[in-house]
Amino acid sequence: HGRSSSGFGGQGFKQSYGSGFGGGSFKSKGQDLHAEIRVSFEDAAFGCEKVINLSSGQGTPAQSLKVRVPAGIEDGKSIRLRGKGGPGMNGGEAGDLLLKIHVDEKPGYERKGMDVYTTISVPFTTAVFGGEAIVNTLKGSVKCKIPAGIQSGSKIRLRGKGIVSMKDPSVHGDMYAAVQIQVPRNLSPEAKQKLREFEKIVAA
Repeated sequence: HGRSSSGFGGQGFKQSYGSGFGGGSFKSKGQDLHAEIRVSFEDAAFGCEKVINLSSGQGTPAQSLKVRVPAGIEDGKSIRLRGKGGPGMNGGEAGDLLLKIHVDEKPGYERKGMDVYTTISVPFTTAVFGGEAIVNTLKGSVKCKIPAGIQSGSKIRLRGKGIVSMKDPSVHGDMYAAVQIQVPRNLSPEAKQKLREFEKIVAA
C-alpha cells in the first residue's frame, strides 16, 4: 500500500504545569494527545503505514510521525502510540497519542466485525441446474459452487475469506455472497415457448 500524509494542525494541545510544596518539584506524565486518520477499506483489512503531521498549534513546526495501522482494525477504533503525546515535567514520561481510525466504505461490500458481505449475480439457468459463479473477494476472484434450485437472496459462505483478527493473525472471518438471479431478457420466440411449456409442467 502506498504511504500518505494527513495533517492535524491547530489542535491547541495544552500542557499543565505544577510544583511541589516548599519550592520543590515532582515528576508529571505528559498530556495524552488525540488525532484522527482516514484509511481505505483495504488498508483497514490488510494493515498499512501512514505518515501524519502533528502540530501543537503554538507556532512550533509540525512533527512528522509514521504510524502502523494494524490489519483488521474497525471503523471508530483507536490505537494508542505510547510516548508520542505531550512531554512530561521534571523528568516525567511523555504522554500517549490516541489515534482514532475512520475507515472508508467500499462499494458493493459491507463489513460486520470480521465478516464481509457482497452480492453476486447468477444466470437463471445456473440457479435452476446448479453450477459455478465468480465471487470477488478481498484477496482476488474465486469460484464458488452454486447448488441446483438456489433461491434469490440465498447466501453462499466462503470460509476464511473475511477480515483477519487483530488478536490472532491465523484467524479470519468469512465472506458471504448473497445471490441475485438474473431474469432472462430479449428471449427468442423458441425460448419463450420452452419457458411456457416449463410453466405448464410446473403448474400441473
